[in-house]
Amino acid sequence: MRLADRIAIITGAGRGVGRTLALAFAREGADLAICARTESELRNTAAEVEKLGRRCFVGLCDVTVAAQCASFVRDALSHFGRIDILVNNAGGGDVARYSTVGQADDAWWFDNIALNLHSVFFFCRAVLPHMVERRYGRIVNISSIAGVRGLPNMASYAAAKHGVEGLMRSIALETGKLGITCNSICPGSVRAGWTISEGGAGKAAKALGMTMEEYTKVTARAHTTGRIVEPDEIAELAVFLASDLSRTTTGQSILMGFA
Repeated sequence: MRLADRIAIITGAGRGVGRTLALAFAREGADLAICARTESELRNTAAEVEKLGRRCFVGLCDVTVAAQCASFVRDALSHFGRIDILVNNAGGGDVARYSTVGQADDAWWFDNIALNLHSVFFFCRAVLPHMVERRYGRIVNISSIAGVRGLPNMASYAAAKHGVEGLMRSIALETGKLGITCNSICPGSVRAGWTISEGGAGKAAKALGMTMEEYTKVTARAHTTGRIVEPDEIAELAVFLASDLSRTTTGQSILMGFA
C-alpha cells in the first residue's frame, strides 16, 4: 500500500471528490482526519473509512475561518500524534452566480476568495510548523483548470485558484529542502455532483436551455480529452502526490482534462 500508516488531513471530505479521496487514501493504508461543515455527511464517510480498517477522526470546520482551521489541526495532532499529509480539497466554484467583473458585488468576490484561497492558506499555515519540525510532509491542493486559465463570468473563482497556485509554488520553494512537497491538481469539469439541481451544473444547463445530457456533451467536447474528469481519477493522482514515490515532485500544477 502506497500510504501505509500515514496520517492525512482531508478537508471537505463529506461528499463528492472529498469523500472519494478519503476512501482512496484509506484503501492505500492511511488513517484520516476529515472535516467539513455537515456532520452527517462526515459521519457517513468516516463509517466507510472504518469499514476499510482505518481510523478516522471527524471534526466540524468552516474552512473560511482561520481559528476553526487551526483548532481542527491541533485536535487532529492531539488525536494521532502527527500529520504526514494535508489535502486541501474544500472549495468550489458557485456556477449559479455568473457575473462579469463590472457587474459583480462584493460578496461574489470575497466569498469565493475566502472559500478557495484563504482556506488553503489557513490549513497550510497551521500544518507546516509541524511538518518542518519533522522534516516530512506532503501537501496536495485540489485546485482547478481555472488556476492556470481565466474564466469568463467567474473571475473571483479563477483569481482564487490562481492564488492557490502561487501559494503552492511559494511553499514548495520554502520547504523543498526540508522533506516537504507541495503540489496542485487542476482538473476541468468533474463529474462529482453532476446532477440537475437549483445550483451547480443543473442551473447552468437550464440557463443555456439545455438538458443535462446536452450540457454534459458540450462540456466534455471543450476538454482536450473529450470527456469530463472522474473523481476516482483525481483520487489516484492525489495518492501518488501524497506518497513517497513523489518525493522529487514539488511546485507543480498538474492539469487534468486539458493540455
